[in-house]
This record gives sequence, structure tokens and C-alpha cells, in this order.
Amino acid sequence: MASPPNENKYELGNTPAVKEDSQTAYHIDITNAPDTIGDWDEAEERKLIRKIDFRIIPFLSVVYGLSLLDRSNISAAYIAGMDEALDLTVGARYNIALMMFFATYTLLELPSNLIIRRLGARNWICFLIIGFGSMVLGMGFVKDWASLTVLRMFLGAFEAGILPGALFLISSWYKTFETAKRFTIFYMSALLTNGFNGIIAYALSLIHVGDGAYKEGWRWIFIIEGAVTIACGFFVPFFLGEFPEKSIWLNDRERHIAKRRLTFEVGGHSYEKEPLLKSLRALLDWKIAFYCFQLYVAAASVYALAYFMPVILLKDLGFSYTKAQLLTSPPYLSTVILSIISAWLSDRTKLRWPFLCTQAVISILGLLLMLYVQSPAGRYFGTFLGVFGTQANTPGSLSYGSNQIGDPRKKGVVVAAMVSCASLGGITGSTVFRRQDAPRYIPGMW
Repeated sequence: MASPPNENKYELGNTPAVKEDSQTAYHIDITNAPDTIGDWDEAEERKLIRKIDFRIIPFLSVVYGLSLLDRSNISAAYIAGMDEALDLTVGARYNIALMMFFATYTLLELPSNLIIRRLGARNWICFLIIGFGSMVLGMGFVKDWASLTVLRMFLGAFEAGILPGALFLISSWYKTFETAKRFTIFYMSALLTNGFNGIIAYALSLIHVGDGAYKEGWRWIFIIEGAVTIACGFFVPFFLGEFPEKSIWLNDRERHIAKRRLTFEVGGHSYEKEPLLKSLRALLDWKIAFYCFQLYVAAASVYALAYFMPVILLKDLGFSYTKAQLLTSPPYLSTVILSIISAWLSDRTKLRWPFLCTQAVISILGLLLMLYVQSPAGRYFGTFLGVFGTQANTPGSLSYGSNQIGDPRKKGVVVAAMVSCASLGGITGSTVFRRQDAPRYIPGMW
């Protein structure tokens, strides 16, 4: 078969055998390869990694940041007047609206990662961003809670492919102990956007334009944030990098190094498109269930705090509406800094589990402070610990699970399976704080 374009002019030592098919996938037999890392030096590799960092991480962070903002802004709208306007205080309507997002989100994450490799990251993510931005925009015009719930379902369908697709794209560019800090920088940069959610939502809720219902400030939270998301979708083809084999923004030499350096690490396998049944066969490994459960546990608390912390601050701790919106931001901002430091140490020490366990203990301590400390200041301090422990363990668990998958051909399916289980945690997190348990929400806290 023909050799990959422009690859043979960069031969490796004793020239391992190269096989390629029509899908641009190739395998390299490195059984008899020399000890050298390839026909490049460390300085050249570091320069390439910096170039990849600036092309892949920033825009994905913006995309996922908008995704987090658009799925969690419902809590800000709720305390801005949407609860009364749509009668969300009746029964479990608010919980149902939250939960239905995850019904479609859970089901479509894995199929999305099977599609992204075939259509390409730019085309697929562009479609998804415009789709979920349109759903958020539509929420600004709903007249009843049923319409809101339906739009939340479609929002989950479009957002389902963002996180697993982004993680798959990142893992296709970096080695095992290059991933934790990049997963965390990506996730925490996105979380930084969400950290300003309360401040942004408060400012938007002050807008009163139009007549009748459209003068309500909570509607403009959805309208403005949805419009910004749609606009961002049109920039995807210009700013988002593709998978290594489609990276036209690299020259031949850089593309060669980018693909080969990963190939050596994983025993000669490269990323490729595989038949559906063969891809799904990777899920039969029982160990994947452990990684999925680990992420489920972290995600349940992440979503519970994201959806209910403004409500708890307002109803339980007795802060005013303005303070409740503004005080949701500081715990997330401190989490970004601490999580990046933790991830850097994890990569530096080449250890994962001590950091995951420590962060889990910190989150438990924070929740206990929120539940049992009497002073509002002490309970508010508990939110800092709770948010840090749960949020830091989300990218930490993802990088841990992804690192255990030696064959890169399985990574897309496994990462999607883990994120699907994380969305099951979203279903748990959106239902544990029940209205009848207010104001302390003891069952939900436990």
C-alpha cells in the first residue's frame, strides 16, 4: 500500500514497517525499532507541543465554558424571577426541568464521539455549538415550564458531544503524563467562565427591554447568552484545530512528529476510524466500569452545587438576591487556581490516586461545614472546599481513566462512556436537593 503523504522523508533509524489504509490510519511495528525517540530532538518536540497547546486548548476552553454557562444559567434565572413566572415552585417542576437535560445528554455522548472522528472536529462541534446556543436563546421566550423542559432536553442533545469530543481531541495530541494538566487547564478555563455566571447573570437580569413578559430580566439571561454562543459557533472553522492527521495548520515535519511521538508511546498503534461494533467492544473491559463510577461520584456533587448553590445561598444562608448571585463566583475562581496547581503536581510526580483521594476528602469536609456550621461565614467557606474537591476530581478522574487506556483506538469510546456516566451523576445532582428538604437539604447534603 502507499505510504502516508510526505512521511517517508522522515525515516526512523532502522525503518519500522508502516501500514496504511484508506482511512489514513496506520500502524508501526516498533518491535525492532532503535532506542531513539525518533528523528527529532527534545527542543523540537517542546516547540511543537507549545504550538499545539495554543491551537487546541484555548478555543476548546471557550466552547466548553459556554456549554457550562448555558446549562447552569437556569439556576441564576430561577432566583431572578423565573420560578414565579413559570410556576416552577409547584411540585418538582424545577427538578424535572433540570433532570430532562441529562436524559438526552447521557444517551447521545457515545454516539457523538463515534461521529466526530468521521465528520471531523470542526464540522461537528460547529453544528453542536449553534444547536445548543439556539436552544438557550429559545428559553428566553418560553411561556410555561413544559416548553422550558422540552428545550432543556434538546439542549442536552446538542451539548452531549462537546465534552467527550473535546477530551478525545486533546487525548489524540498528548502523551500520558502530558494530559492531566491540559485536561485541567481546559476544564478549569471553562469553569472560570462559569465562575462569573452569577455576576454575568445579575447584570443581564437588570435588562428590562420590550413590553409585557419580555421586560422580565431573567429572560435576557437566556437571550444574550444564547446569542453569544451562536456567534461563537461561526468561528469554529477558523480557530479550532483538527485531529493530527487532518492538521493542515502544521507543516509536514510537524505533523510527522505529532503522530509518531504518540505512536511510540502506545506500542505502535495510531488513531484510526474503526467499525461501530469493534469500537463498542472496548466497553466490555470490566475496569472501565470503575473509572465510570469514579467520575459519576464527582459529577453528582459538581452538578448539585452548580444548580442549587445560588438557591442555598439565598434561601438557607439568608443572603439577598444580589449577594446570592455575586457570591457564587469566588468559590469557582479559587477552584481554578488550586486545581491547576494540583494537576501540575500530579503530572510532575506521575501520580494520580493520592491527589484524587485528597480532593475527595476536602469536598466531604466542605459539605459538612455547609451542613453543620452555624455561622453564615463558616458555611460559605464550606462552599469553597466543596466546589474545589468535586471540580478538581472531574478532570483528574478523566485523565486517570484516559491514561489507563493503552490503545488510542479505544480512547474515544472509553472517554465518551465515562462522560456518559458523569451525566448520570447530573441526574442525581439535579434531584438530591428536594423542595421539601429546604432550608437545610440534609438528605441532599449527605
